[in-house]
Amino acid sequence: MELQTQFLNDWEDGGVEVIKRTFNLSDHSLSGIDLLFASYSRDAFCGEAFVLFRQGKALYEVNASHDSNDCMDGQWEPEETLLMALEFRLERGRLGLRTDGKNLFADELRFLLAELKANGFN
Repeated sequence: MELQTQFLNDWEDGGVEVIKRTFNLSDHSLSGIDLLFASYSRDAFCGEAFVLFRQGKALYEVNASHDSNDCMDGQWEPEETLLMALEFRLERGRLGLRTDGKNLFADELRFLLAELKANGFN
């Protein structure tokens, strides 16, 4: 199953290079992972990032934020996650929503998770 990485919001045109630059990562840091989803959104004072990737048979997410200094260096801390956990946070929590409740990346993430599930990923 080959999925194209989705880059959303302020990272829409950035590609993998913007992930490496934002988190100060080397090529080696990203070797062996299948980057699935990356969103970064900022306002005048702060920014928030969400990255989802697959490594082997596991899913990992990275959540990071910054204040006005534009730096997320040192915040690349992948945490293993499950499809069920992400779906729960989308349905019962605020994952992918702006503070005003509007879609930030929730709809796109739901679609990706449904695609992963349809292709047999648990």
